[in-house]
Amino acid sequence: MIILITGGSSGLGRSIVEELSKNKENYVFFTFNKSEENARKICERNENVKGIKCDLTIKNELDDFINNIKTLKIDVLINNFYSWPENPLMPGTFLTGHFHKIDENTFIEEFKKNIIPTVLITQEIIKFFRSRKKGKILTTLTSFLNSPSIGSSIYVSNKNYLKSLCKVWGVENKKYNITSHYFSPSLMITGHTSKMDKRLIDQMIKSSELNEIMTVDHVSKKISKFLNTDDLDNSNQILL
Repeated sequence: MIILITGGSSGLGRSIVEELSKNKENYVFFTFNKSEENARKICERNENVKGIKCDLTIKNELDDFINNIKTLKIDVLINNFYSWPENPLMPGTFLTGHFHKIDENTFIEEFKKNIIPTVLITQEIIKFFRSRKKGKILTTLTSFLNSPSIGSSIYVSNKNYLKSLCKVWGVENKKYNITSHYFSPSLMITGHTSKMDKRLIDQMIKSSELNEIMTVDHVSKKISKFLNTDDLDNSNQILL
């Protein structure tokens, strides 16, 4: 399989890249922006992996990436990109404050930065998949959809938007043998989230549906197993 992962140089994305590249029949492309050193090391360790440097929040770079995306001839798209807000008060978190205190422009900017790139990339990939009459789309959501933390309104609402789109992509493209699934991991400790205050981590875990920390290795192994089975049910959800 030829696989494209958006946001694949660190955290969960990096783990998925590493796991999928273990199968030498796979060829894995991934996008990265700031984590250039991580990307270089991943590619050095795995000859069947290629990193594509692109800041998906910058229109010109996103347009160039989309214009060349068909040349990758991928079989699987994994939408993993999400740019957490710069948050000096609570580093490493997706929390932006209480809903009633958030400026409307913050909602607009976060939507443009985090949802529009995924929408545009998936549109282009679906056009390619429809021409081939096959393809798989997987999208990273979050378990906080069911148990949101205080201050998570922008993050959770954006992920809910993607969840609805995941279902639409599957319905609209079923006759083209295109499937669309999502997976919703709970909080994972990565290089990014390790900056979080431990008290906040405990609070978020206790309020979550699963009430536990999930590892990136666990999630990536589940994704790998899912991609290697054709026994798909009617649900859009990949159970972790």
